[in-house]
Amino acid sequence: MEKQQLSRPKELTIDTTDPEASKIFTYWLRTVKDYIAYLEEGRSVSSPAVNKTRVIISCLSPSAYPLVEDVESYDDIVATLQTAYVKRKNNVYLLVSRHQQMDEAVTEFAQALKSLAKDCTFKAVSASEYRDELTRDAFINGLVSPFIRQRILEKDELKLLQTTELAVSLKRAQKQAASMDRRQLAVSAVPGAQSAEQHPPR
Repeated sequence: MEKQQLSRPKELTIDTTDPEASKIFTYWLRTVKDYIAYLEEGRSVSSPAVNKTRVIISCLSPSAYPLVEDVESYDDIVATLQTAYVKRKNNVYLLVSRHQQMDEAVTEFAQALKSLAKDCTFKAVSASEYRDELTRDAFINGLVSPFIRQRILEKDELKLLQTTELAVSLKRAQKQAASMDRRQLAVSAVPGAQSAEQHPPR
């Protein structure tokens, strides 16, 4: 019986901040490993060993490659990509913040929650730690600024105090940037202001 040919995996193109990044990356990595195993099974005894590093690099998109540009070995590349794409803490947030969609059946909603829960890492904690974690997740979920929320979710294992301090810092930075933009606009709106700045009086 002729062996079925296995095609090369598709390129990994998803952004690390995408809510589906962990799931898509996990599937992609499985297809890469299966493809490498297929190549190893098909080579003859006299053929050179399969270069796993070259294979996995060839399955990365130009947008994903910079994540491992300076990484040499196959195992280190896999570990680096897993760190970038599999953010388990963020998945806990995705679980508690998931809402039923307008056209989504109750059973579909329940299944989606079960799927998200599989990607979460749960550990035994004290009552006070559990309270702080729930408060932290509610704080993140309730933030008005999607920019601040996303920046916080890029961090792993943040405690409640660290989360609030980071949010305050990011908000302060936003206000400072907005203030600088307003001053720049005000200067630009004054006739001759730019030329006066470029050619100050002697």
